[in-house]
Amino acid sequence: MGIYDREYYRGETRGSGWLTGTAPACKAIILINVIAFFVFTPDNPFAERYLQATSTGIFLQGRVWELLTATFLHSGLGHILWNMVFLWMVGRELESFYGTRDFVALYLSAAVVSTLGWAVLDFYSPTHHHMLGASGAIMAVVVIYALYYPHREVLLFFILPVEMWLLVVIYLGMNAWELLHGTSFGVAVASHLTGAAYGYLYKQFDLRWSRLSWGRFSRPRLRIVTPEPREKIAPRPSGATWSPNPATTAKPSAVAVIPEEQLDARLDEVLAKIARQGREGLSEEENRVLQEASRRARNRRSDRI
Repeated sequence: MGIYDREYYRGETRGSGWLTGTAPACKAIILINVIAFFVFTPDNPFAERYLQATSTGIFLQGRVWELLTATFLHSGLGHILWNMVFLWMVGRELESFYGTRDFVALYLSAAVVSTLGWAVLDFYSPTHHHMLGASGAIMAVVVIYALYYPHREVLLFFILPVEMWLLVVIYLGMNAWELLHGTSFGVAVASHLTGAAYGYLYKQFDLRWSRLSWGRFSRPRLRIVTPEPREKIAPRPSGATWSPNPATTAKPSAVAVIPEEQLDARLDEVLAKIARQGREGLSEEENRVLQEASRRARNRRSDRI
């Protein structure tokens, strides 16, 4: 992600309101979902016709906005409750890690892609259905979180501690079984699986908006250089027969440069390692990455004052 979008550079959103402070985008997404739940009930004629996703509406009638609007609608209290609980559990930390702008781009793109995956499958099915719910987008967020923190424990049903990787494997395994055997019972498992696949690709290929868009060209490029130490010249002893010994003469070290296009990815790895093992687990090179990033961030702040 762009270094100037990170939490240690940006700081938290100022203010005392609910949509300020930590994870403002995650809070806003939850608030929009809650408002939509009470305004557009599942049997609302307008929502059913124009906002819920239908494969025929998307592909034959051009209602492409349904790819996004359907992900802010829910069919019942349990549906929205569990979706928002999981979004808050993992989304707030992922937003702090990626930055608000990249997190919003991730969530909205995951919503569109996961709904599109469901729509393609539904379009070629013998019967067509309506789809609504944020599960596909949230599944992408959960998978990315599990890839960064596979051994982080969560309380399943607020009781049973389960590591993230195991929770994701079990849930996706159940979804895949239901899809293959046609036993989903009205659950859009194709959306869940598409969202999970998108989350995996997003993490593996680093599809952050700030890296792919204008953001990478609008900010100063950073290069981390280990200064070359000056060669220490040993005092020359008296006498005419002295000559330098190549084996003992100090030689300058090679200049270590992290390529600009790899800086964001290296910094992500360092921050993820700190979250898993603490600062003491960093190598000398990883400490240099973190120190240089912090120094550049401080210089950037001083330029604004």
